[in-house]
Amino acid sequence: MRVLGTTLLSLALIEICAPAQAIGPMPETGAAKLAAYQVCRPLAAIEMGALGSQTSTECHGIVKNLEGQERPNNLSIHCMENTSARPDSYRYSGSCVQTDGDGDKLYMTYEGTKTGQVKWIGGTGKYKDVQGAGDLRVDSAPSLGSKIFAYTLDYNVKWTNKAK
Repeated sequence: MRVLGTTLLSLALIEICAPAQAIGPMPETGAAKLAAYQVCRPLAAIEMGALGSQTSTECHGIVKNLEGQERPNNLSIHCMENTSARPDSYRYSGSCVQTDGDGDKLYMTYEGTKTGQVKWIGGTGKYKDVQGAGDLRVDSAPSLGSKIFAYTLDYNVKWTNKAK
């Protein structure tokens, strides 16, 4: 009886811990409306008094497809961002790795102010030959204190696979 219980427990754990079902290939071309919900923490900042600041930030979160499409959807996202705050301007630029349930990675860069541009520049697995571009908008969440902050990065992207 003990062996049967151990076997059933092992099978239950395998089922719970098994990776999500494999995701099929990316369509050759497409468009999507996505939202990346992220929590960020500053890594380093240079305060320049009345001249502003320069900050490096690390962000983690999840990307959801706002139109219910199967791909791309439910990706984890990890970004590094540089922000330049000056009396007359505010700009940011960043690079991200988005990872799906299969472990395939989609590389993205972005830049702007409250709005800006996003680019998909390739990846691994099903995203290896993907390239795309689109518009983005940033919505800051209520403050979580000085050590961390959260925001939503809404973006529309159109993509195609590079010629092979």
